[in-house]
Amino acid sequence: MKDHTAAERHYRRALAGRAPGTYQRGHGLTMANLGRSVAGQYRHEEAVGLWAKALDFMGGVVSDRNRQRSGKSRRLRPATAGAAILNQRATELLNNQA
Repeated sequence: MKDHTAAERHYRRALAGRAPGTYQRGHGLTMANLGRSVAGQYRHEEAVGLWAKALDFMGGVVSDRNRQRSGKSRRLRPATAGAAILNQRATELLNNQA
């Protein structure tokens, strides 16, 4: 629906209600969705940080949804600080889960 501001509020609220260390897969997916909504507001450097945290959570979990979401981080503008490193991490995650 392209309402990235409302989506950001929703995802931040969802994360606030989760205890750290629980629901690793869900936490990673929510972080990735939050990164996507922030990127949709052209806050690309913040989105890189959020996606990096999402990959931290996704690292130990094999999941088709994780693979789908981690691939979406590649849509960031390449000139964004940290985007190349993030894309490399996402590629490694995808290769390790194949």
